[in-house]
Amino acid sequence: MSITHTPPTHLHRPHVNLWLIAVVVLAAALIGLGTWVLVDHYAGGGGATQNAATLIDGSNTAISNADAAALASFYAPNAVITRDDGGVTVGAEAIRGLVPMTQALDYKVWRVAPVTVEGDFATTFLQYTSTIGEGTEPAVYQLREGKILRMW
Repeated sequence: MSITHTPPTHLHRPHVNLWLIAVVVLAAALIGLGTWVLVDHYAGGGGATQNAATLIDGSNTAISNADAAALASFYAPNAVITRDDGGVTVGAEAIRGLVPMTQALDYKVWRVAPVTVEGDFATTFLQYTSTIGEGTEPAVYQLREGKILRMW
């Protein structure tokens, strides 16, 4: 008679590393969010968002290039700009007159965030540089008939 010894059988449950799962999920969410921000920033959200982004980017380019004619074309005839210093510029022709000042200050401005649109209003963040400083600021636009009516 022969006696064989069989080792006891143990069921091995797979080990689940919850920290690893959490890191993978968060990384995927971060990549998805980053992709969405880039696509929204460069391609625009919908038709109204795309139109607003094009208008804002065009006016920023005109200011940065000191192109008075192009700048005035983005604004309604009775447009109003409220500047950071509290000053107010009224009318497309007066806005055109801002160009020599921005040129003297070597003022450059560009959009650094997606544009959000709600009704006739669009918001974004702008970054600027000039000979007297640089910074980032929120910008609010009221749009009407494909032109900028008010800017704060």
